[in-house]
Amino acid sequence: MQKTKFRPCEPEDRYAILALQRRAFGGEGEAQLVDALLDGPLECISMVAELDGMIVGHVLLSRLVGPERALALAPLGVDPEWRDFLIGTELTNRAIAKARDEDWHAIFVVGDPVYYGRFGFKADLAEHVGTPYPGPHFMALELVPGAVADYRGDVRYAEAFEGV
Repeated sequence: MQKTKFRPCEPEDRYAILALQRRAFGGEGEAQLVDALLDGPLECISMVAELDGMIVGHVLLSRLVGPERALALAPLGVDPEWRDFLIGTELTNRAIAKARDEDWHAIFVVGDPVYYGRFGFKADLAEHVGTPYPGPHFMALELVPGAVADYRGDVRYAEAFEGV
């Protein structure tokens, strides 16, 4: 078995990414979201985990309307057979690092506070931000100090999120 390779996705990865998202989430919603976001006009960071030529993980960050240079992390999908191998953790770490390298200021996520808390996401940081997904599962990570803490207003996700 080869070592897992983490890299930006390529156009030829698309069908494998969509198949992976279907396996990871057991339905079409996230695959359709990824398909729409990759086709859309918004800036995205899309990364895959590849093992022996097979895509076993994928993470997508897409631009949000809200704080300056903010992204939404969604979805993060890992093949069910590979969930115990920290692939999602490594993909998330690499996506955050790439966002920093590309001068993004903040990342928002709706997810498990314990899981995403490991990366520095905090619900209390996002409490004052208006969102269609309020509550303790809506969290933010500042890549630039004050990017979220000093922001007052709403975030607006891409239209594609409305179908999920």
